[in-house]
Amino acid sequence: MLASDLIAISVSTLSPSSAIGADLYCRVGSTDEVKLYRGANYPMKPEDLNKLKSRGVTKLFIEREGRSSYQEYLRNLAAGAEDDAATNSQRSAALNEVVLDVLQGSFANNDEDETVNAASELGGIAASLVSREDFAAGDLFRVLNHDYATFTHSANVALYAGMLASELGMTQREVELVVAGGLLHDLGKLEIPDQILTKPGRLDEDEFALIKKHPGDGFKQLALRDDLTFGQLMMVYQHHERMDGGGYPVGTIGEDIHPWGRLCAVVDIYEAVTSQRPYRTPMSREDACNLIRRESGKALDPEMVECWISIIHSTMPK
Repeated sequence: MLASDLIAISVSTLSPSSAIGADLYCRVGSTDEVKLYRGANYPMKPEDLNKLKSRGVTKLFIEREGRSSYQEYLRNLAAGAEDDAATNSQRSAALNEVVLDVLQGSFANNDEDETVNAASELGGIAASLVSREDFAAGDLFRVLNHDYATFTHSANVALYAGMLASELGMTQREVELVVAGGLLHDLGKLEIPDQILTKPGRLDEDEFALIKKHPGDGFKQLALRDDLTFGQLMMVYQHHERMDGGGYPVGTIGEDIHPWGRLCAVVDIYEAVTSQRPYRTPMSREDACNLIRRESGKALDPEMVECWISIIHSTMPK
């Protein structure tokens, strides 16, 4: 059996006391061959995880038919179900894995109902984690991917939005809705050709005009649904609006921008500048904080900027 025929899973998502319901395989040396490491119904032990870490092993493998069992395991782990022994780091890694996997699949299928349903489910899972009293933002920051795929950006924005909403004092139900709105905020980009989204150079006038249509396109796609709130729709429609009226698609000013739209704007900019893009390298977290602070009161809501920066600084070395 070869690793290239299997699904790689992150060791960081494996928790002692909970079996994933699928056989685990590990590489044989540096080859592509694998051997059975752990049976489907046998959980990892702490000493097993320590040995893997000491050997520098970050990935194990499962057969493709075990994917649904692994996804169910990730959902339960992230939501805190039936595993009090799991650490916040393991829960955060599980949350990131399941959000990326589900969102990538629903975006690829370009199915509106599937995407909205997935966003609702994932919002609940994420809210249950970020609203925990012992949640540590740094654990989630450490496991996020930072490529320029639309689904990765949407996943990160959603998780950032959930953290910010929780820190601002929103209820767990509100956090759930905010996370789901964040997952949907760039839905309009699915209509934009990849060669524009991944263009390594500067966009020309026509290309940028097409990019600026995505909030409106996403809003039109979702506006008639009765399973989304007004605040979620405004995250889709207003996340590029700016307090001074210099945003798009309308140029809405100040308090006329919905609070959830203002919240989404802060974390959307932060995620964009700290992630890899075809046309530039990522900013450091401190430089990104300085950037959004310079925009505070002009483009971005000052209270939300300061709250987000406090979250970032809490995750940085003292």
